[in-house]
Amino acid sequence: MDSELRKLYFIDNRNLIEGNIKIFEQDPENEEKVLLIITIKNETFNVQEDNLFSALQVLRSILEGKNVQIKCNGAAINVYPSPMQISMGSGRLAYKLTQGQQAKHSDIVDIFDCDEGLNFVSIEEQLKFYNEWSKTL
Repeated sequence: MDSELRKLYFIDNRNLIEGNIKIFEQDPENEEKVLLIITIKNETFNVQEDNLFSALQVLRSILEGKNVQIKCNGAAINVYPSPMQISMGSGRLAYKLTQGQQAKHSDIVDIFDCDEGLNFVSIEEQLKFYNEWSKTL
């Protein structure tokens, strides 16, 4: 199976740390799953899930327990995939949301890119923003 290796940055106690993520849109051992492998500070974390956004959330949860924050679109307060993006794809794409506005095609971002001016938050804060956004529509 093909994989993609990308450089990612992390925030650890306000310090910027470089790490890597290996993205498998199909896990070599289970084609029904995706696989993410993150290497940071000589530690490696593997997560197998149904989609890439869920896998990223599991990795974020692990790292939040170590007071480490991932810097990528998928960890921003206002980025969240629609149910259709999850069900129709690998969960790699999500919308950059604005409170009170319907998401548009032009708002779609790759969760592993890192756009400028984003506010990186915990999983809980991100979900709260998404739930509040969905109630305003």
